[in-house]
Amino acid sequence: MRIKERLTAAVVAAMAVAVVGAGQTAVASADETYGEFTVGGRILDAYKATGGQEKWGAPTSNERPAAAYGRFQTFEKDTAFYWKASVSGGVAHQIGGAIRVKWGTRNWERGPLGWPTTDELDANGKGRKQFFQGGNIYYGATTGTHVVWGEILNRWVVRGGPGGPLGLPTGDEFRIGNRFGQNFRGGQVFWP
Repeated sequence: MRIKERLTAAVVAAMAVAVVGAGQTAVASADETYGEFTVGGRILDAYKATGGQEKWGAPTSNERPAAAYGRFQTFEKDTAFYWKASVSGGVAHQIGGAIRVKWGTRNWERGPLGWPTTDELDANGKGRKQFFQGGNIYYGATTGTHVVWGEILNRWVVRGGPGGPLGLPTGDEFRIGNRFGQNFRGGQVFWP
C-alpha cells in the first residue's frame, strides 16, 4: 500500500507542477497604469515591444476575457491586443484598423479565422496583411480589405501572393456551383 500511496503522491505533485507551470504563462508580470486603466502580462509585453503609448495610445479599457480563455485589451489609436496562451507561443498580437473591422465581420476569435498569429505586416509594399489561425486578411487602399484562406490562399501564395502578378485581393471568396473563386487585382483563382 505504501508504494501505491507514494505513486499517487508523486502523480499529484507532478500534476500540481504542470498546473502551476501552465498558469505561469497567463500570470501577469508587473502591470503598468495609464490613467484609469492597467496593462499587464503578455499584452503589456506586446504593447511595449510594438511601440507602446506613443504608437497605440493609452488603453481605453482594462484587459477583458475573450473566447476560450484568451484575453484582449483596446487602445486609443484604433487598435487592440489579443492573447491566448496556446496561440503563437503565448505572444499577444496587435490588430487594428480595417483589418480588425474585417475580422469582426467574421466573428472575431470565435469565427473561422480564429486568433491572430502575427501583428499587422507590410504586404510587399502593396498594402497590409495579418495572419490568423484559419487564413489571412489583406488590405490595400484601392482594393479594400479581404479574407484569403484555404486552397485559394495556397494557390495564390504559390503564384507570388501580394507581390506576384495577381496582386492583392479585390473581393472575398465566392462560390459558383461546386467551385470557389476569388478576384485579385491581376486575375482570379479558382478551386477545385
